[in-house]
Amino acid sequence: MSQGLIVRGRIIRDAFSPVGKEHALVIEQGTIKKIGLFEQIKKEFDYPVIGNKNSIVIPGFVNTHSHAVQTLFRGAGDDLELLDWLNQVILPGEASINAGQVYTSSLIGYAEMLFGGITTTNDMATVRHAEQTIKAAIDSGIRGNVGKMLMDRNTIEGLIESTDKAIKEANQLADRYPKGKRVQFAYTPRFLLTCSNELMQRAKEESNKRGLLFHTHAAENISECEEVRKSTGNEYIKAYQDLGILGDKTILAHCVWVSDAEIEIIKETGTTISHNPSSNGKLASGIAPVPKFVQKQIPVGLATDGSPATGGHDMFLEMKLASYYQKAVTHDPKVMDARSVFHLATLEGARALGMEDEIGSIQPGKKADIVILDPVYPNAYPMYNEFSYIVYTATKRDVSYVLVDGKPVVDNRQFHIDLSKQFRLAEEYAREKPWIK
Repeated sequence: MSQGLIVRGRIIRDAFSPVGKEHALVIEQGTIKKIGLFEQIKKEFDYPVIGNKNSIVIPGFVNTHSHAVQTLFRGAGDDLELLDWLNQVILPGEASINAGQVYTSSLIGYAEMLFGGITTTNDMATVRHAEQTIKAAIDSGIRGNVGKMLMDRNTIEGLIESTDKAIKEANQLADRYPKGKRVQFAYTPRFLLTCSNELMQRAKEESNKRGLLFHTHAAENISECEEVRKSTGNEYIKAYQDLGILGDKTILAHCVWVSDAEIEIIKETGTTISHNPSSNGKLASGIAPVPKFVQKQIPVGLATDGSPATGGHDMFLEMKLASYYQKAVTHDPKVMDARSVFHLATLEGARALGMEDEIGSIQPGKKADIVILDPVYPNAYPMYNEFSYIVYTATKRDVSYVLVDGKPVVDNRQFHIDLSKQFRLAEEYAREKPWIK
């Protein structure tokens, strides 16, 4: 490949800028160098061109909460609520997979994200073989924060660790994959019920030392919240506040069942939120009060969660549901409009991860994490508005190119590495169903 690349099309810099029609952007050394009219760009730079005048060029989607390692359990835990889903399938599944299966599961999950235009993810591995998930992220080409799952109580044999062992291994991985790499470590205690106070606090202290993200679940399900009240005597977010784990570089996944007082705590502490609409719907958890988060100017991004919770990693689905659910519960057709939802899937998601200076919008100087949509299918006609098309109409099928650091990881709908071996291994795992044992 030459040292530079031109991406042509209708350039969408961010959710609130005008669409740059007949435009192009220039990529050099993995960074966006210039944006302008295509004819002028072509005269100035003698680089290969991808896209055409009808292409829609957007910043890569930012997935603020995922479990790529759970891909091997896709379809095995359907039609269950959260705690049954965890105890019957997910936790036994995570305990059953060996190092090779962790790699396979994670690589398929990351590839699925990239095929759908997700260029950055904030991901939780499992307790054992977490480095295989990190390796899969590196090999896939995705950008990510990836953490070893931390649990030291109330979980099944094979996943429980001592507090010291969990922190020691997490620190080793954090030192190996520090802040600044394309794939960097994050501290990821699962949630309050499976983590001691000491584990939560030590993980937050270590993440603060290294400037890495602290990423956990919160207030996802009514039964879960009741258990937290019984064990702590507090509401979920207040329990986290008392532990001192909220604040800068803490992101909470879900936050479905939070009171106005808890929302105020989240705002005051500078904590951010990951909204997972399809997961919260499929697991019958509920609908998070996202308009309240937005009104309070709490950074909130969208997320796909894990494949068993949603069916797959599809930001187009998440955008649709993020809009439709809120319109349904508020009876307000104007709430969560297309531009606002696109913002959550891109720049606001980057802000929730503390990465808004690097990714989330198409601007000179930012990393060239770019997605090209090819509106050639019937669902694209007619097109009154590009944002309406992206949020309400487009699907993963419309993604033709995905670039991370300016490198095509999806090139004319073809992935950059062969996944056939991983597909075969996934089928073998599914036939054996080892989690049942």
